[in-house]
Amino acid sequence: FIVFRASTPILISVADWIFLGRELPSIRSSLCLLGLLFGAIGYVLTDSTPEVKGYVWVVVWYAVFSFDQIYLKHAADTVRMASNWGKVYYSNLLACVPLAVISLVTKEVEMSFSLPSVEAFLAVGLSCILGVAMSYFAWMARSLISATYFTVVGNSCKIITIIINRLIWDKHANNSGLLFLGVCLVCAYYYKQAPKRSDKNSLPL
Repeated sequence: FIVFRASTPILISVADWIFLGRELPSIRSSLCLLGLLFGAIGYVLTDSTPEVKGYVWVVVWYAVFSFDQIYLKHAADTVRMASNWGKVYYSNLLACVPLAVISLVTKEVEMSFSLPSVEAFLAVGLSCILGVAMSYFAWMARSLISATYFTVVGNSCKIITIIINRLIWDKHANNSGLLFLGVCLVCAYYYKQAPKRSDKNSLPL
């Protein structure tokens, strides 16, 4: 799933061009995006336990994720707020609504009346702090770079997760799969974002 995500910048780069006024990727960047797709396909082919059901859900996620990247970039560019904290506040506030419903359905509200241990309190508190920090820097990054580039950066940050997954479980891709993963990361490194169409003289950053 993590490496399959590496192919999302291809679709998002086209959506960037259609909806957000970006140029199409340069030849170099296009080759990098194709390299990301090649790496993702290679990883899927080396998956030791492929499941059609699992990949069906990935396709569903793929569509939702791509829409999310474009829409949030649009919001970052058009919704004006006094500071970046406003976007962090409202995005997390909206997320609390479905979270409250889930907590009622799973009866987590009843469990919350019991006094948590110090370890649990610290773990939840730390996760909240890290979550707010991640949300802040994500919104800041969205306002500075294109939706495609933001997706590429996000994909590159998954390397630690993949390494941990490989060290703990051996039910997924073998070393050949990790090689294809390396192709994805190299291509992500050399990708350069496309400039705005209104600025014809600017070069990709």
